Amino acid sequence: MKNKLSIKFIGVFSVVICLSILSCTKTFDILPKSAISSEQMYRNVYDADAAVIGIYGKFLNVLDRYIILNELRADLADVTPNADRYLVQLSTHSVTEDNPYADPRPFYEVILNCNDALKNFDIMRAERKMDEDQYKQRYSDIGALRTWLYLQLGIQYGSIPYVTESIENISDLNDESKYPKISFDVLLDNLILFAEALPYNLPYPTGSTLRTTVDTYNTEKIFINKNCLLGDLYLWKGNWTSAATAYRAVMTIGEVTRLQNEEQYLEIYKLAYTSNINGGNWINIFKNAFGERYSNYEIMWNIPYDKNFNPKNPFIDLFSTSGKYLIKPSDLAINNWDAQYRNDNGALPGTPGDRRGLGFSYKITATQPEINKYTYNYNPVLPFETNGKIILYRGANLFLRFAEAANHDSRDRIAYSFLNDGIKANFDDNTKSLGKARDVTNTEQTRYPFPGGPYETAPYYFDAREGDFPQYRNTWSRNTGIRARASTMNAMVDSALYFNMTILPRVVTDRDNLIIAMEDLLIAESALETAYEGNRWGDLLRIALRRQATDPNYLANKIGAKFDASHSADAAAVRAKLSDKANWYLPFRWK
Repeated sequence: MKNKLSIKFIGVFSVVICLSILSCTKTFDILPKSAISSEQMYRNVYDADAAVIGIYGKFLNVLDRYIILNELRADLADVTPNADRYLVQLSTHSVTEDNPYADPRPFYEVILNCNDALKNFDIMRAERKMDEDQYKQRYSDIGALRTWLYLQLGIQYGSIPYVTESIENISDLNDESKYPKISFDVLLDNLILFAEALPYNLPYPTGSTLRTTVDTYNTEKIFINKNCLLGDLYLWKGNWTSAATAYRAVMTIGEVTRLQNEEQYLEIYKLAYTSNINGGNWINIFKNAFGERYSNYEIMWNIPYDKNFNPKNPFIDLFSTSGKYLIKPSDLAINNWDAQYRNDNGALPGTPGDRRGLGFSYKITATQPEINKYTYNYNPVLPFETNGKIILYRGANLFLRFAEAANHDSRDRIAYSFLNDGIKANFDDNTKSLGKARDVTNTEQTRYPFPGGPYETAPYYFDAREGDFPQYRNTWSRNTGIRARASTMNAMVDSALYFNMTILPRVVTDRDNLIIAMEDLLIAESALETAYEGNRWGDLLRIALRRQATDPNYLANKIGAKFDASHSADAAAVRAKLSDKANWYLPFRWK
């Protein structure tokens, strides 16, 4: 029998989850925290679920800021004439202390909610109000979300206070004698130690009250992926094999848990070739409603905006000419897409232009370039139909970042494969052209340092064999690369560094420069594939920190190129400012 349910939490999540558990035999009446004690708030697992969903609702309120900071401060987004001075400051790296976008408090408000929940989960566990599995799943989820928030703060501010205790007054964090700032590098050490110790690293299992579907809203994917997070932390720290191992755990999750149907786990976790999101269908990742079948083949973590609940979808005002139209694609981003070639005409060099550019990542409305990933379904004739979603992690992120780690771990051919056209194409030890019979057993599997060498071991062994008579298909046989999936020609490494990719062992004349050249291709590809999804400033900063000794002006030149492309007078000033590492981060000030 269904019980009445009264929940006062922020965001669509409360509605999604509460509707899904109406059939529970428990009744909640969650009131604002100021009105009741923690003993009344944390009585059972359903109250714990409500706390989790309340935190994700609060988290949704900072995601427009997450996109603005990571895209506008980088090279792919620019301000429109409608933008206020604070957005202009972000773009030109001239942020003043009163800039509301530079206020760290919204992030810390969510973090302190996480701290409070984690403390109470510990108490509930001790008092047996949750069983061990329920505790591990919820504690790990909220602990991972807090870790992600701290990573974002480190990326934006550099040195920050790292607080893991429950605090009543957020203003206390402004007292540096109580909560001193730690460097980004030390912060990463702390975050890795905490993330490694989380007791549960899988998605919520089937049967959990936090995993359900209501009106196409699949709650499974609103929760953070803990192994992706751990891989990202290792990547920032330069722990290459550890990063690849964490990412590989995500790639094989369908084989371990069978949480997805076979088709979906091949698409999401194997970057498989599929007509659903290949070539001209790439936009299906973004244009379908939240929870739709095809976008589900790519998305690993996304959160919906529902027109009926707060917070409202912020991206229509930010990006649409039907809204306030504050941020647009940069000229540099458009030039990057235009400079690519498609592999759809059977001839070299291919058809000019990247499908992921005009019409997909951006569009032209009355001569104005408009970021399109968040507004593809929005129709100005129906101004109140503002449903949408924000994608926080997807298959492309997973494989580009695995490739980044593999490249630094001397597995440049694997990195090349995931960037371009997949494992099978690049590890085919086909010696038939050399007058030898093809060995179908010892082919299409990753070997080091080249096809014909010894087989790789974990996390770098991939078996992409496929054949007939008898028929056999390994799960990696459908793997393709980022560019092939978008019907884009392979991006080649300078032949002076790397050549004879297909049959013979490659010749590496300069290992250090090969790593840099491949890394440059991966970061360029991330711009083409994941523009405006909140990755760009982090991508550029990560490489800049890595290359401080050899290329101290990397970040200055990358951001300066945005202003060069638009013929802006700000180019020289931005370059000069970012040539000093002290100016890479926002001022950490309480407004």
